[in-house]
Amino acid sequence: MKVLCLLDGSAFIYRSFFALPPLSTKDGFPTGAIYGFMRAVLHILKAEKTRCFVVAFDHPAPTIRKEASSTYKSKRPSMPDPLRLQIPVIKELLKLLGIPVIEVPGYEADDVIGYITERALSFGFSVRIYSPDKDILQLVSQKVQVINPISGEVFDIKRVEEKFGVKPHLIPHLLALVGDQTDNIEGVKGIGKKTAIKVLEKYGSIENILRNFDDFKASFPHADRDKLELSYYLVKLQPPPELTIEEDQLCMKEPNMEALKAKLLELEMKSLIKDVENISKVLSQRELF
Repeated sequence: MKVLCLLDGSAFIYRSFFALPPLSTKDGFPTGAIYGFMRAVLHILKAEKTRCFVVAFDHPAPTIRKEASSTYKSKRPSMPDPLRLQIPVIKELLKLLGIPVIEVPGYEADDVIGYITERALSFGFSVRIYSPDKDILQLVSQKVQVINPISGEVFDIKRVEEKFGVKPHLIPHLLALVGDQTDNIEGVKGIGKKTAIKVLEKYGSIENILRNFDDFKASFPHADRDKLELSYYLVKLQPPPELTIEEDQLCMKEPNMEALKAKLLELEMKSLIKDVENISKVLSQRELF
């Protein structure tokens, strides 16, 4: 069976930065996020038994969601400068290791993962996504699992239904109704999770709610059609229309070990050199598909 692993690189970078104490080279260059990120990637590569592995990142350019809503994610603190400095280095190390790195201006890592997942399924892959983001759970299916890298929880169809009360494809519909404080998405006043589940049992989808909005508003007088439509847009994955991926772009290339080891030495991460050498040997023994 062909297996593709997809990693939400932006989420992993934040997790690595805040999970470890501040680390730096003797010259003062911050390295904590780099070290934690690479440790996590090498662990996943060893565990997953596949050579098909892609890391997606948020692009630094303003996103289509920010253009649609100036308040989207506005409560989040700005990225710390020590973290910002490490992101290009992480991407460089991934590429030297042979891992495809994909980002698209205007889109978030989740959107990229959504598109790649769809393409991978069309190529006959099953997909395992490493992300802590609730939005990504809308991709779960018979051939797609999501692993929360923080808790280790594995989400298949059954687990999504147990935890959220709806099938995976209804996750964005649920979030549009209840809102998401993390991303500053308002939702509908007076609707919590239990009520949202009942609403979706009645109407089936946000699209159907919008088609029957007068009936819906009779029960929820604070509901605003434009706000609900916007919330749904913000939580639904938006595959980048300009992105095209072919099957051979989903798998790792031969690592540039000399350049990789030199970069790790520059970063004063000698302990990772043996690990990357070992994983390189392991990967070379695996079938491509």
